[in-house]
Amino acid sequence: MGFVTRLALGLSLLAVPAGLLPRPAEAQTLRIGIQSPPSTLDPHWLLNLSNTGALRNIFDTLVMRDAAMALRPGLAESWRVVDDSTWEFKLRPGVRFHDGSPLTSADVAASFARVPNVPGNPNPYTIYLAGVAGVEVVDDLTFRIRTDGPTPNLPTNLTQIFIVPKSVAGLGNPEFNSGRAVIGTGPFKLESWRANDPLVLRRNADYWGGAVPWESVSMTPIPNDAARVGALLAGDVDFINNVPLQDAERIRSDQRVTLFAGPSIYAVNIYPDVERDDAPGIDAGGRNPMKDARVRRAMSLSLNRDGIARTILEGLADPTDQAVPPFIFGAVADRPVPAPDLAAARALLAEAGWGQGFGLNLFCSPNRTPRVCQAIAAAWSRIGIRTTVEVVPQANFLPRRNRRDYGVFVTVFGSLTGETSYLIGSQIHRRGVVTGLGALNFTGAGTPETDAAIQRARATLDDADRARQLAALVRHTADEALIIGVGILRSVNAGKAGLTFRARADEEVRAVEIQPR
Repeated sequence: MGFVTRLALGLSLLAVPAGLLPRPAEAQTLRIGIQSPPSTLDPHWLLNLSNTGALRNIFDTLVMRDAAMALRPGLAESWRVVDDSTWEFKLRPGVRFHDGSPLTSADVAASFARVPNVPGNPNPYTIYLAGVAGVEVVDDLTFRIRTDGPTPNLPTNLTQIFIVPKSVAGLGNPEFNSGRAVIGTGPFKLESWRANDPLVLRRNADYWGGAVPWESVSMTPIPNDAARVGALLAGDVDFINNVPLQDAERIRSDQRVTLFAGPSIYAVNIYPDVERDDAPGIDAGGRNPMKDARVRRAMSLSLNRDGIARTILEGLADPTDQAVPPFIFGAVADRPVPAPDLAAARALLAEAGWGQGFGLNLFCSPNRTPRVCQAIAAAWSRIGIRTTVEVVPQANFLPRRNRRDYGVFVTVFGSLTGETSYLIGSQIHRRGVVTGLGALNFTGAGTPETDAAIQRARATLDDADRARQLAALVRHTADEALIIGVGILRSVNAGKAGLTFRARADEEVRAVEIQPR
């Protein structure tokens, strides 16, 4: 089915998401224990799951996603392609911001203009506006987005752009973090927040999506896994996210609580520097062996991915060597998982001139990966790559990554749009070539030929053709071990037995979707 045909079919079915249908409001407080607190209340600052997951309780986007990553109308009730460089959107009438002001097209234009202009943003949302040339206000409820050419992923990308009122769009990160500018259209309003303290929300009685089931919500940071599970079992919180995998079976067998698990878009990936001779943490006589694809393939071939998924990740992961889940758009659905072959890996190292081995420091995110990093280090050491692991504190991990302080690092990455062009466009495209692309490329990957292929795929309107092009890029990334996939995680949450929740593939916790039975 072609893009325009599928779009027309989708628009004929537009309706309020099932999870947002009106329901009786109940005057209760929902207490959520979260692993990682938001580091900001600015909806356009520092793109990561901790921030987007929390802020989606306050702010809305033009297009939304359901738990399985399917697109649904949000603040925009419909959209259509006008021509190859124009999309037209119709806003949902009657929506009001938390301050009582009506949502208009001018607010959308101001929000779009703000995204690339937040000073000092360490991880901007600009990747989602790549190709957007401007917003034309037609009337209060109608606007057109002008693009540099065909942009088939625009509705998908807009699931990540939060809309704020024009009155605060000119304010900066400090004004949002103080609470002054935190004005959204979402199901909850801000009550209070300070960094690393609970985020306290209160019901938005005028929410456009229907009655909100909780009078108030507190999202309390409990970064320690054991403490988070303990808080749930003790009744101190009603719901927790990111259940430690080793505790999943324990929770599953306890009648007081319920485990909510499902597919996730998040993958554990290894990122080798493929560009610099002086990449940090490499002990190889002033050279970087990982610039050679044979070395990277050897590193990949040494991994026992099935063992990591079954043993270290407690069976709540699926082994893969591609950097994205095989079930999302543009992935390689039937790619076989390579079995570990230490002899072949050693042969590749010798062929590349590194039969004597070398040393490296594997930098590791603290989020769900330290035990995986130890398994990776053990595998590499077996083929002669002397590996030590450095787990970098969460507060420092992203800033150091952004400064390219790592020669090779491991982290969890999610294709938040539910398709592969986000990862390919942000991490395999070269930086500084096209605005918005390459923004998360911290390994030096990319060539002019690959850049052209990425841009071509992103501009292809036919779904089947675009999927083939993206799959070829994913295959190239895995074959060349530019990013070394290890495993696809699963979304695992838990709550009191009296609650219902469908685990989201994006792993966000939206309080409006946690409901009493």
